[in-house]
Amino acid sequence: MNKKEKLLKELDDVNHKFYYDVMGGEADCDSIGMNNAHLFKALRYVPNKVIKEWTKELKEQLTK
Repeated sequence: MNKKEKLLKELDDVNHKFYYDVMGGEADCDSIGMNNAHLFKALRYVPNKVIKEWTKELKEQLTK
């Protein structure tokens, strides 16, 4: 598994936790958690540092 795949897996795991802990399991559009926002940003090339930032943002919201 390469570095980008590991980062995307971590982002997906954190997003899943965000979906249940912060959003109470209620879907936003057709996506869960922040996947909707990430999807639109990811329609273009997404460097690893941006994936790290998304993961960090979700973790910060989880701690609130």
